[in-house]
Amino acid sequence: MYSHYNTNQTTLPLELSAFLPHNHLVFTIEKVVNKLDDNALLNFYHEVGRPSYPPQLLLAALLFAYSQGIFSGRKIEKMMVENLAMQYLTGQLVISYRTINRFRVAPGMEELIRNLFIDLNLQLKMEELVSLECLFIDGTKIEANANRYSFVWRKAVDKFSAKLQATLKTYFQEEINPLIQEAIVLDDQEPVTSEQLTEFSQILEEEWKSVNQAIEENPVKGKDERQTKRRKLKKVLRKVREDFSARAQKYETYQATFTGRNSFSKTDTDATFMRMKDDHMRNGQLKAGYNLQIATENQFVLHYDIFPNPTDTKTLLPFLDSYPHDAKTIVADAGYGSEENLLTLDQEEINHLIKYGRFDKEQKRTYRKSDKNLANWHYNEKEDSYTHPEGWK
Repeated sequence: MYSHYNTNQTTLPLELSAFLPHNHLVFTIEKVVNKLDDNALLNFYHEVGRPSYPPQLLLAALLFAYSQGIFSGRKIEKMMVENLAMQYLTGQLVISYRTINRFRVAPGMEELIRNLFIDLNLQLKMEELVSLECLFIDGTKIEANANRYSFVWRKAVDKFSAKLQATLKTYFQEEINPLIQEAIVLDDQEPVTSEQLTEFSQILEEEWKSVNQAIEENPVKGKDERQTKRRKLKKVLRKVREDFSARAQKYETYQATFTGRNSFSKTDTDATFMRMKDDHMRNGQLKAGYNLQIATENQFVLHYDIFPNPTDTKTLLPFLDSYPHDAKTIVADAGYGSEENLLTLDQEEINHLIKYGRFDKEQKRTYRKSDKNLANWHYNEKEDSYTHPEGWK
């Protein structure tokens, strides 16, 4: 005997929440989003055009889809058709993927997410689930969705930029200045910028037009030196405009993109090349990625940030500076235990449980008895010197 089922049975529309467990995630998302301050949503309100979807609706749909590992706009739209929990959250509205994608890249979206995150932390504190004062910090490197061969290295850019500057000054002195009436003087101490090259190309173009007009108004039979000059002007003008200016502009853009980093990806300029934990080829290959730092308490994520540094040492202090609450206790692994970090935490009177780099090594018996341990050397206060256990200084 089989259980009875009938897909053609007409049923009355029931409340969708009745089909979901009482502790389903969508109820928490709905509660958190609905408590968001209306002032934070003013950027998404428009008085003209057709009535827009409420930002709370779109934000709740995005959060639920992200929690299920779905990020594609088309797949989120598909969830609104097929997923019962998503239908409850959206009131059975099916929103176009275009609207979803426009919403999540709209101006003010990043600030909205951060405000929502802070409000969630405050609600957790009101429920006495967290104190917001004790942070357990750790980081992980995540690979960016970028072409692994789209790297730009700072050293290479500096080298090629310096070569371009040397070539420019030689070319202007030997090729360009003899062709124009007023010589272009370049500062040996300052690099030639793309804006200056644009101005120089205008000067060359005016000179070329002047020579060309003189040839047309006063033609000369036989050999004409002005025609030779015109050809050279046209050649150097093309060289300055299409080669020098384009390369200078490219290097300037690269230098502005580095922002203190040593590399970036052309297809994802925010990503920095670093070694990942998962090295399947075992050759130490560098990949475009981010160093994601997360602070938790009682298994709740209270803070997060992205850094271009491949190591955790230089991320701790700026990470704490961006934390919107007052942290009183920090717990982290030895990767954060630099002298600068520990001294700064002591100065700010923040308790910390962080090992310094050599802590585990110093606990070993072999190290405590080793002559490489400075504590086993004899210190002479008068001479301010150490003596090796074997007697040499």
